[in-house]
Amino acid sequence: MYNAGTPRPLRVSQESFARPVGRPRRAVSLMRRYEAAALLPDLSVQHVTRTAPAHPIFEETAAGFARGTLLQTPSGPVAVEDLLPGDYVETSDGAEPVLWIGSTTYVPRVEDSESILTTLYRVTGGAFGPDQHGADMVFGPAARFRIRRDKFRETIGHDSVFVPLADYADGDRVIPVQPGGSVQMYHVALREHKSLRIGDFEIESYHPGPGLRRELGPALMETFLSLFPNLSAIEDFGELSCPRTSREAVLRLAGH
Repeated sequence: MYNAGTPRPLRVSQESFARPVGRPRRAVSLMRRYEAAALLPDLSVQHVTRTAPAHPIFEETAAGFARGTLLQTPSGPVAVEDLLPGDYVETSDGAEPVLWIGSTTYVPRVEDSESILTTLYRVTGGAFGPDQHGADMVFGPAARFRIRRDKFRETIGHDSVFVPLADYADGDRVIPVQPGGSVQMYHVALREHKSLRIGDFEIESYHPGPGLRRELGPALMETFLSLFPNLSAIEDFGELSCPRTSREAVLRLAGH
């Protein structure tokens, strides 16, 4: 178990899959290794490692953005792999402490399971407007970015929504990629559901969303919660700060 007296960034083993010896890699047997680091109430940091299904609910805990992604902090950009729970990052509402960091590894050619971690998305610099700039960035299938429109409030009571970045994949601005080697993937949770400042984007902080108990059942729910030693119940995640929706719905809301 991690000793809180010696802080260290979260690292992920390249041995990211486990399966029964001598059996083919099938949807029912494919498992993935997940690692997490959490800030506890006494301000110590606890690291955990779990083997759990390669299932979207588990994969979304870690499939937000790739190693090397720079998050804005009060001291300047910091690569996600160098962050520790307790570090402050810039959000839509100012600087907030990181409460939890999850990670796993993208492994190429995983096609025979429920896994969503089969494709990554490279966003080119300036992809969403002339005012945007900077280097290309690589995100995972769990990445959602915030779209703000005053017009949304008339219909949904919020002026912003979170939309999957993958919905905007067009081969030009947002390019689906399937790297030939492994890639460490991460996600970050805060005390509340907010958006992280990454380049010119507001990227959603991790939140499992509603309906988790129904999706997982008691046994897998226990495994899922064990990735979050800072929480005692799923309700501790709190509410979503604004709705999640699709690109198609955004176009309808905007009147296009």
